[in-house]
Amino acid sequence: MSSDKRISWIDTARGIGLMSVFIAHLNVPFASAWMHTFAMPLFFFLSGLLYPGYKKQDFTQFTWRRFKRLVIPYFTLGSVIILFYCCVYAMQNEPLSSYIEMLRSFLIQEHYWTIWFLAALFLTQLIYYGIDYCFSRWKYAVTIASVALCAFGLMRYRLGWGSLPWNLDVAFEAQFFFHLGYRFMHSTRVKEFFVGNHSIYKFAAIILVCLAVNVIAAKACIVLSGYSLDMSIGLYGNEIMTFIAAVAGILMIVSLASVIHSVFLSYIGRNTMILFSWHSRIVIVACGMIYAHFGLFQTHDIGTSVLRASITLIIILVVLIPVNELIKRLPCHKLFGV
Repeated sequence: MSSDKRISWIDTARGIGLMSVFIAHLNVPFASAWMHTFAMPLFFFLSGLLYPGYKKQDFTQFTWRRFKRLVIPYFTLGSVIILFYCCVYAMQNEPLSSYIEMLRSFLIQEHYWTIWFLAALFLTQLIYYGIDYCFSRWKYAVTIASVALCAFGLMRYRLGWGSLPWNLDVAFEAQFFFHLGYRFMHSTRVKEFFVGNHSIYKFAAIILVCLAVNVIAAKACIVLSGYSLDMSIGLYGNEIMTFIAAVAGILMIVSLASVIHSVFLSYIGRNTMILFSWHSRIVIVACGMIYAHFGLFQTHDIGTSVLRASITLIIILVVLIPVNELIKRLPCHKLFGV
């Protein structure tokens, strides 16, 4: 979730995406459901922007680099979450079966905890490398293969075939967003339109149009299917409206990121691994336990929900940013993906 060669608007877009994930997990009224329509597709898209192409790395080299960047941190970061939950289970006198089930779910990884994304991204990148290797010799063949595989994944979803180990079912759809990112980065005309040197008025128009398309498509998705996109649990709602909303949301964030110059967003965009992995399953859970113990924020009106989410968001940043900086200074920091 980071890059050795920094591109400022990509870091900013990743920072906006991370803040969107925070809000989505904090159950902010209206906002959380909206963030789900583009937040995770955005991360797959941004990863595709930095894909080097199969010609620059052989499969063994590519796989090993992805393994070090994603799979090793998956187990390191996940082990910390396991330790946290062992403490929680001990306080709650949970039976041994709860510990065993947690370990099983962690190893099999079917939409489990926030680190589901690391497993899904690893398989997404391997799958896309295979598509690129097999079909890049023919014009449009990679796009056709990517769309076909995405359609297969959505067919599985429509038929109710369920999840697959290490979120392979998500990777079928995610590789399409990854492909869009790769094509975006290598299409000068498209990239210049959304992140070029335009007037602020043109950027405002682009962002507002993308926002309108995103909101209308997301609303239509809910009306037609009853729910919207949530890749973390394998929900896609009405597939056509879902993908229109996701792409519009991605382009909105990319355009917004190209005109925002925020040190804060750029920082968290460069340091997503710790914050993304631990904010939900450690900090938010711990905050919920503390709030319940002291009887805080126990009503569900909009005002209380927004206040609870705002305070929890501040706690996430206050706790995890120093933790991130501390881990970066450890000799073993690469095990955590930082």
